[in-house]
Amino acid sequence: MLDHIYPFLLVHKKLQFAGIGTLEMVPVSAAIDKGGLRISAPYEKINFIPGQVPTDQSFIAWVAALDHIDIETASSTTHLAIEELAASIQLQQPVIIAGVGNFRKQGSGILFTAHEPLYAVQEALPIPTGLQWSFKKGLLYKAQPLSTMDTYWWVAAILLAIAGTAAIANYYLQINDQF
Repeated sequence: MLDHIYPFLLVHKKLQFAGIGTLEMVPVSAAIDKGGLRISAPYEKINFIPGQVPTDQSFIAWVAALDHIDIETASSTTHLAIEELAASIQLQQPVIIAGVGNFRKQGSGILFTAHEPLYAVQEALPIPTGLQWSFKKGLLYKAQPLSTMDTYWWVAAILLAIAGTAAIANYYLQINDQF
């Protein structure tokens, strides 16, 4: 049953255990450093919210489907395994769930330490040369124009718009002349 927890979290993003609490996959957005020169990739981390919650019925169905057993058997084995997990935590024995993290008793509560994700959180990568992040606009822009066309691109756009308008006007004027 413990082997099914991490794959279930990857798909459903949330899992509740009776007597323990809730595990959630929380997205962490990409981040740009204060200088605007490096960018970190987005990833997901696992959060734990202790509390008295019922066990997810969808997790029991997940276990039943993967182990090819009926729902009643999956329900009883899952509830038994969760009770054993809760009892181990209360007896101050560390509980390790592969890919998820470690549970242990701390004072009157439960302390959870998440494992690193299967894919390592990448170091901040440098932004390519010539680009810079604008915190005001929220986008990358060229630090210095490379040519006159980069600076005066709008002139070409206006000329193209005028030529297109003239072509459309010419088309409609010639059609009217035919009738």
